[in-house]
Amino acid sequence: TAATAATAPVPAVTGQVVPITLTARNSTFSATTLTAPAGATVVMTFVNNDTNMPHNFALYTNATALTKIFAGDLVTGPGTVTYTFTAPPAPGTYFFRCDVHPELMTGTFVVT
Repeated sequence: TAATAATAPVPAVTGQVVPITLTARNSTFSATTLTAPAGATVVMTFVNNDTNMPHNFALYTNATALTKIFAGDLVTGPGTVTYTFTAPPAPGTYFFRCDVHPELMTGTFVVT
C-alpha cells in the first residue's frame, strides 16, 4: 500500500517578484498608491526626472515615519535606479515618501 503524506500549503507569495515603476517629476510622485503582495520581492525602477534635484523612495510603517522598512539611496535627476526590497509580511496600509521632500512627496503602500 502507498502511504499518503499531508503537506502544508505553500504561501502563494513565495518567490514572487513584483515590478513597480515610480517616477518623480516636479517634486511629485507619478503614483500615490502602490500595491504588492505580503512578503513579495519588489523590484522598483525609480526614475527621477527633476534636473539637479535629489529624490528617493522610502517605506515606513505609518505616516509618522518613525519606523523605516526600506529607504533607497538618493538619486539626483535626471537619473534612474533600481531598488529591490521585500514587501512587509503583514497585509495592511503602509506609508512612503521622498525623504528629501517629506511634505510634498508621499503615498500609500498597500500590502495584500
